[in-house]
Amino acid sequence: MTTIKVIERSNYSQRRYERRAAFLARKREEVKVPSRSVEEIWDSIFKPVDETDVLANLLIGIKDIPDVQRKQPRQRKPIMSDSSVTERG
Repeated sequence: MTTIKVIERSNYSQRRYERRAAFLARKREEVKVPSRSVEEIWDSIFKPVDETDVLANLLIGIKDIPDVQRKQPRQRKPIMSDSSVTERG
């Protein structure tokens, strides 16, 4: 007796659905990223630095600033030549 093997045929929409599901499963595996802790997120936003380096850079920066003569307060000159004060109106 001969056995007959029946090949199941699926329609186009079913094959398309299966291909799409396989594609999305592959993409999900590629994109799998472990969740990060709050500290890791903060460290990615604000780069951690060593305080001594910051202090050293600050001191070097302060030393490099040229000494600029500060603006002297303006001395009020007397109004009259004999240094007497007159009324202003």
